[in-house]
Amino acid sequence: MNTKFAALTLAIGLGISAQANALNIVLTNDDSWSTTNIQTLHTALKAAGHDVIMSAPCTGQSGKGGAIHFMKEVSVDRTQLDKDQVCVGDTDTSVAFEDYTEGTPTMAALYGIDVYAMERWGKQPDLVISGPNEGNNVGYSTNMSGTLGATNASIARGIPAIAVSAYDGEADKAQDVANIVVELLDQLVEKTAEGAPLLPKFTGLNVNIPEDPANHRGFKHTQVGWNAGHDNMIVKFTDDLASSDMFMGYVAIEMMKHDPSLTMDEAMAIARSMYKDKAGISMDSDANYADQSENSEGIAVGQGYVTMSAIQANVQGSVAKSEWVRYKLNELF
Repeated sequence: MNTKFAALTLAIGLGISAQANALNIVLTNDDSWSTTNIQTLHTALKAAGHDVIMSAPCTGQSGKGGAIHFMKEVSVDRTQLDKDQVCVGDTDTSVAFEDYTEGTPTMAALYGIDVYAMERWGKQPDLVISGPNEGNNVGYSTNMSGTLGATNASIARGIPAIAVSAYDGEADKAQDVANIVVELLDQLVEKTAEGAPLLPKFTGLNVNIPEDPANHRGFKHTQVGWNAGHDNMIVKFTDDLASSDMFMGYVAIEMMKHDPSLTMDEAMAIARSMYKDKAGISMDSDANYADQSENSEGIAVGQGYVTMSAIQANVQGSVAKSEWVRYKLNELF
């Protein structure tokens, strides 16, 4: 047998296979285009053979949900086109408030779909990936998430989309997080018939990665549920931000990252002095929170699993709840 010919045939076959499995991907997030998480995933997806363009907010937009700015001009930074990256949103803070337009996650995703993808491929992308977020998005907290806002906007356009949320944004975990996304994508591609969409129309995935991505317990099929993780986290408005131990703990940890000489007690004391009697949105835990299901992603990710929940980008209630409304208000129909 001609071994050189066999080797050449194998190489050509592998090349064709890799090309056939390559996807056109728009990558976005809500933490800005400069995070280690999104930059690392961008590189990893390209290395896996996919054609990837990044269209992300220029500045941090966490918690913006599906927010968009109608009928307002917005800046688009295209200076990094040679790296297949753009960012959306004004960055000049000297501009008057009424003239300043943030590039929200949904706006960035739509720019990627409607402008950048059309320039690049002349058609919609095969997939939108939003993330990896610097923090999990589980349970009811997904309603506030910019990561999910961008994902849902893509799903609503009939484009398969995956929201990816890491436990945090620590740089030394970013490659492990990216590897998990590439592994998941490999499985999706392998199980998809040629020419078929990765996911059914108007369907997406909400993927959450645990604190230790290098040693996760495996992938787990979950339900979004209600539990927002982090000891049954709830979000509330308070007139004294310093009163929340959970919120102050997060602030203290961020302070210690910037000043390693601080102890936790010292950082907590500084945080409390900064936020004493200041009103705003805070976080707390509720030990009696109703959703304690093992299949809820907020529980499973805390147990060390990579969770995967199907989402469909609408707020339709269950059949049972729909019928309850019909029964209660039947005289109106």
